[in-house]
Amino acid sequence: MPRSPRPLALLLALAGCTQQGGREAPKPPPAPVSASAPEVPVPGGKALPPEVRYARMWLVIVHASDTPGEGSEVLTALARTGLPAEPVRLSTTAFRELRPCLELVVAKAFPGKSEAVAYQVRLLEAGVAAEVKHAGPLEAGREAREATCLAAVEAHAALVEGLKRREAPRFVESHVGRTFLLLGESQESLVLEPMDVRRSVWMAPAREDPTGLFSLGDRVDLYGAEGPLHAGCAVKGFTWINRGVPPVEFFLREPPPEAPGCGRVWAFAELDCAVKPGAPVFALPEGTKAPVFFQREGAVADAEEEAMEAAALRRSARFATLRLEGSEQAERMGEALREEVESFGFSREERRVLFTVARLRVGEGHSVCGIDYDQQATRAVVRAPGERERVLPQSELAGEDVVGVLDLEGDGRVELLLRETWPAGTLRLVREDGTEVAGDVVENCDCGC
Repeated sequence: MPRSPRPLALLLALAGCTQQGGREAPKPPPAPVSASAPEVPVPGGKALPPEVRYARMWLVIVHASDTPGEGSEVLTALARTGLPAEPVRLSTTAFRELRPCLELVVAKAFPGKSEAVAYQVRLLEAGVAAEVKHAGPLEAGREAREATCLAAVEAHAALVEGLKRREAPRFVESHVGRTFLLLGESQESLVLEPMDVRRSVWMAPAREDPTGLFSLGDRVDLYGAEGPLHAGCAVKGFTWINRGVPPVEFFLREPPPEAPGCGRVWAFAELDCAVKPGAPVFALPEGTKAPVFFQREGAVADAEEEAMEAAALRRSARFATLRLEGSEQAERMGEALREEVESFGFSREERRVLFTVARLRVGEGHSVCGIDYDQQATRAVVRAPGERERVLPQSELAGEDVVGVLDLEGDGRVELLLRETWPAGTLRLVREDGTEVAGDVVENCDCGC
């Protein structure tokens, strides 16, 4: 028997992309519905990209994932409903108003929002959870977005490889009042249990460290963005955890989901020390020489130095590229391109690292999902007495991501502690040349903002 629909106001307020979440009708399963994206023919015989026909349409989305090809179960459930459907798989990277790097399973697309919401309600009554999102126009800078997605895949591979070294720095997380040390990615199929009321964190116990690098009783020292936090934290157990960010609707499904709604399973060691949830914390094996931490200075006091660095930033290739992109976007929208430049620094005795950040904005200035234009160029300079200044060769560095500066190995070179939010929540420790020393990513499958 179909469940009653949720209030329309609640449906309109949801902000995610979902997997199927209702009870199945007691009848034999039909063959899954095909969900391949059709090509769009044009005069002359050359086909346009399949996403063209979905631009500026309202999408009724029944599944979203950062792993292409998933969602076959929701297609089967969609077929069972008997409702008219035109299922298709689409890449969010193609659309300006959707978070990139995800694959959607769309049950049907509509030119108007009211039609899409009405169809969403019918799906919900039939036991299939769905969400409505506006695709927006096609993304003119799709190549750049695809490059970002590829970079995320490469970064994931580097993260997994880096965790194979016991002496490597490792990030630490806090979940349900417990502290965990990241060990490695799971290669197994595991049954996890929800650990909180919202079912946002899922766990399963592990008998031992699957990577073979740590044992019960091993100790590590913990560090935050500004320096040491705890010394000699002991390993007291091992756990598998999934803490990916699912769409908002996932948390409201009835009956409650029986599996995580997003992300991969990772192995962790549980520690006997407490850390603040959400704080950037990393660990080194006990006895490792402590890093040297720089302290944040805030705004640059020397106006002449600040002006000199701002001028150097404006001469950079990245600034020129972003300014051209922003100007073109502003012209298309009939608005002005806004430029803001600020500087801040970190210091340790006579050594300094100065960051100069230029933000270029058009309209709402919110680019997490490609809405309007909000980009930044950053110049980072290391200065020390008796040394030639070093400009860090990280053209894609976003100054707002820098939460700490340290000298990890005492070699006079600095590492940057970064907290990134796009396209997923990521902590990274990188060298001056951008090489990653340590990383930690929390996958995000919410396709919209």
